[in-house]
Amino acid sequence: MKNISVLYLAKKYLSGRKQRGIGRSHYLSLAGISLGVLALLCVSSVMNGFRADIQNRIVGTYSEIRLSGKDGSTVPNYVPLMAELKQQGFLAAPVIRNELLIKRGYVVVPTLCFGIDLKQQRAVSATLNTPDGKNKEVVQGLVAGSLNEDTFTDGGIALGAGLAAQLGVYLGDEIQLISPMFNIPTAFGMIPQVRFLQVQAIFAAGMPEYDQSYSYIPLGTAEFFAMYNAEVDYLELKTPSFSRSQHYLKHLQSLYPQYLLEDWSNFDSSLYGAIRFEKYIMFIIMLFMFIIASFNLTGNLLKTISQKKRELGLLKALGLSDRDLQSMFLLQSLLLCTVAIILGLGLGSLLLLIQKQFGIVKLGMGDSGSIILPVQLLLGDYLLVIFVSYFLTVISVLLPLKRIGKIN
Repeated sequence: MKNISVLYLAKKYLSGRKQRGIGRSHYLSLAGISLGVLALLCVSSVMNGFRADIQNRIVGTYSEIRLSGKDGSTVPNYVPLMAELKQQGFLAAPVIRNELLIKRGYVVVPTLCFGIDLKQQRAVSATLNTPDGKNKEVVQGLVAGSLNEDTFTDGGIALGAGLAAQLGVYLGDEIQLISPMFNIPTAFGMIPQVRFLQVQAIFAAGMPEYDQSYSYIPLGTAEFFAMYNAEVDYLELKTPSFSRSQHYLKHLQSLYPQYLLEDWSNFDSSLYGAIRFEKYIMFIIMLFMFIIASFNLTGNLLKTISQKKRELGLLKALGLSDRDLQSMFLLQSLLLCTVAIILGLGLGSLLLLIQKQFGIVKLGMGDSGSIILPVQLLLGDYLLVIFVSYFLTVISVLLPLKRIGKIN
């Protein structure tokens, strides 16, 4: 019976002079908590969107998992290894990585040059494929030309869009690929390794810094510059399911302990780490906004207790204990918080879904144009926001509840 009276009083104090709903004195607290919930949800979802966007760009350019030799060593006899991986459901592509120079006329530009097997590389990466058009904001794939396996192997090269612009070349133009190392002895002294290649395709990797420096050449040409013999720098792997890439990574690490295995988050670890760190910082900053709103709840509750001293003293005389009165005000605060959480999550979800569906907000990317502000809704963020909201609400009412014990 006493529990029913406590619940009734909590609702009565929450509604004030109204018969139902929430009294006007609580509107400011309700708005503050709702805005805090909305801000926390929106910040988390936007940062999730950035993380997913960067992830798709990195995986589209490279692959999901990389297998390489430990201590910087090469991977010898990679063909039988690729066959083993294929039997286990993994697609693999060999890569030789060289830092070279591209010369066109008097223009010389450094490039990070990847020696690849075209057919196998296309199976693990989207960079040398035709864009599927699903993402209208981010173009990843060939933007000019096409690649044929035979002609590419005979002396072709694919350039990043930014790199091609720096050189001033287009499809069909011939360039010189030069090693920065002078390691070929001649009668006139040491000279560098040089190959003449034809520009057969121009690609967009989805990352401006990649487009400015990346290029692809046949595996045989890369072996010439690296002076390899039946060995590569690493294998790029594609798993059966990207959502379980971490599981497959651990599985492969147990099968091949002699190799170094890394997932996509390590390929550009500084960028990915910055995105993750920024999410935590932004969440903490928005949390301060919520804490300020909880100060208003604390002040409002202190004011209510001060104004209702006589009523609270009468309730004590009628048999309610300090604990009952504390439960009443705590329940009132939790009811107010619940309504605010529902409003905040509802409005936040609506705004995020509108942005995801229609892409109203866009971000300028300088010369690269603009992109739609990415958002990604995750259940974990909803649960975290709800937990933080209730936790801060309980903390904010502890001081006012102590005042009840001083009422005679």
